[in-house]
Amino acid sequence: MPRRATLRAAAASVLALGLATSFPVTAGAAGKVAFTIKDSRIAENSGMARDTTNKVYWTVNDSGALGVVYGVDKSGKVKGTLKYNAFPVDAEAVAWNKDRLYVGDIGDNDEKRRSVRVYYFDDPKPDGETRTYKAWDFSYPDGAHDAETLLITPGGRLYIATKELKGGLYQAPEKPSRDGVNKLKRVHDVPSTLTDGVMLPGGKQVAFLTYAKVVVVDTKSYTEQASADVTGVAQAEALTLGLDGRSLIVGGEGKNAKVYSMGIPGAAAASPSASASSSDPGSEDDPEDTASVPVARQRGTYLAVGLAAVVAVVAGVVVGLVRRPG
Repeated sequence: MPRRATLRAAAASVLALGLATSFPVTAGAAGKVAFTIKDSRIAENSGMARDTTNKVYWTVNDSGALGVVYGVDKSGKVKGTLKYNAFPVDAEAVAWNKDRLYVGDIGDNDEKRRSVRVYYFDDPKPDGETRTYKAWDFSYPDGAHDAETLLITPGGRLYIATKELKGGLYQAPEKPSRDGVNKLKRVHDVPSTLTDGVMLPGGKQVAFLTYAKVVVVDTKSYTEQASADVTGVAQAEALTLGLDGRSLIVGGEGKNAKVYSMGIPGAAAASPSASASSSDPGSEDDPEDTASVPVARQRGTYLAVGLAAVVAVVAGVVVGLVRRPG
């Protein structure tokens, strides 16, 4: 091979190596815009939860708002509201499981609250009616914490994840009492500065949201399985499963907030019908938490595909360079 051709081939190889190593190990940016919430009553969109019975996403404004939960359809239009006679201190999270809606009044920016509260409503309807609520109060074993993430397992077990640099996951008692304050138990570390989270189908993985990315973790070790960039979402504060059960919905905060649809990082979701039990969550007859099929662990899929494409393109460049007459 002539010397000049050899140099071209070497340069192309260096280019290939540089491109290959520049690929991230995470999935791509947050999907496409699914809808925009234009209703002026929703100024914060502090959390979201899908409701497959009413075919809506429930959302709340945070601190200082009367007890109202908004049911938003897949076009972004408010289908209706659920009202309750309370003034949450700082409602930051919403969850839904087996026709029970949960509202987490768990925000505490100044970390001064002695206890936090989770409201819940059975058979919720976005019909504009004022509902009687039930609630549990919780306290942390290690002082006050700010939190924006409320998780409910398929069996109805409640968890709160804090929004801190060294965040923690706190487990509620299996059967919380509505009399007095229930003690939470710290059970795991979680990623820093969480703004929301959702249990994935099957109950063996959780997707957490930060302002920078969605992180999927295993519920046994809470080690990261996969992640995806969401820096394109303005102040990402809401995360839930899509109504299709195979995607994630990521919402930004503020008026006219854009809500994005994206794939679950690492794999496709399991069937939305997967569930651990038919018992009412949180009732006296709740079974132990169980789980079925996990989301597959495939963190390297996007990286492998990207690298393969780069290698193919650069290989063609190398051949062309080598074959050019010197």
